[in-house]
Formats: sequence, structure tokens, C-alpha cells
Amino acid sequence: MPITLYHYVHCPFCIRVRLTLGYLNIPYSSQVLRYDDELTPVQLTGKKMLPILRNDERTINESLDIMGLLDKENKLKISETRISEEFVSFENLLDKIGKPIHSLAMPYWIYTPEFDEKSRTYFQTKKEMKRGPFKELVHRSEDFIAEINPLLSEIEKKLTPYYISKSMGLYDILLAAHLWGLYVVPEFQFTDKVHQYLQRIKKDCRFNYHQDFWS
Repeated sequence: MPITLYHYVHCPFCIRVRLTLGYLNIPYSSQVLRYDDELTPVQLTGKKMLPILRNDERTINESLDIMGLLDKENKLKISETRISEEFVSFENLLDKIGKPIHSLAMPYWIYTPEFDEKSRTYFQTKKEMKRGPFKELVHRSEDFIAEINPLLSEIEKKLTPYYISKSMGLYDILLAAHLWGLYVVPEFQFTDKVHQYLQRIKKDCRFNYHQDFWS
């Protein structure tokens, strides 16, 4: 059975798997699910959680486990990196940047071609329960940008030209997957260095964010 990836286009945890597939040059079948489709992921893995990868061996839906399964030649050194103290600090950084990124980007994601009226309403209702009305999030965009800019400044200092490395690695895939969502926010602009870094990852991973919008 060929590889099938069930995913959402906007989801950073799904993007990290797409980046990995591209980086490793692994062909796959893309299945973009509607956000209000609860049945498909539950039937596949017992819970509504994406991404889901299905192949001859198994069906799994935890992004780092999927990436480890794909990286048979250990190019990204996922297993050993995940148990390091440095990785714990890095995951804390991802959590810090993820919160303002999601608050900035979610009100705009729902108007991309990935969503229709029904899935848009479903997504907005679910996310507003945690974050508050999207209208208020948009009005607070300057606060979220002020929160994320110092974090991005620290990240920028560590791009040499990849994150704390001269070569592409696991950290770059995880970081780029989170940062990519900011491209949809009209009030936000990356510095030239961070933008060029993300475009380098895009090229290395043969990544086209918009491709599956039109499939």
C-alpha cells in the first residue's frame, strides 16, 4: 500500500510531516480532511487527531512518531534528538511561539480555500471556546505580535544559516512548520533573515503550502 497522509493544510503538526516527506523525497497520496469531518479520523485511529499516516505497516497519528517511521535512514536523527535536554527546551520554545501564532492566524485561516461555511463554523466554534471570539483576537493582533517578536529575535540569532546548525535538521522542520502560519496574517511581516530561512526550508523540503488547496 502506498503512503497516504490525512491532514489539514493549516495545521503545523501536519505541515511538519509534509516537510519531512518532501525532505526525504517520499511520494505520498494527500487526503485533506474537512475540519468538521470527525468520522474519518475516528475510524482510522479511534480519535479526531491529525495528521494520520497510513501505509503497509500501520496507521498512526502522532507527528513525531510518523516522522520517525518515515526517516528510515535516520537523516533527521529524530530518536536521539527527542531524548535530549536541548529538545525539551526547544519544545518549550515551540509552545511559546505557537500560542501567539495561533491567536494571530486562526481568524485568517478560516477564510482560506481549505474551509467552507460549515467547516469554518465548526472550527471557529471549537477554537473560540479556548481562545475567545476571533473578532477580539484580531483586535489584539498588536499584543500578539509584541509577544512573538522577541522570541523571533532570539531565534534569528541562532540561524547559522539553519537553526543552531550549518545543515538542515529536525529543528528546522519543526520550527518552520510553526512559523509558516504567520504568512497568512496581514498585520505581520517576517524580517528578511527569517523569511529567507523559511524559503530555504521550503526549497530543501520541496514544500508548496498551497498545493492541496486546489487538489
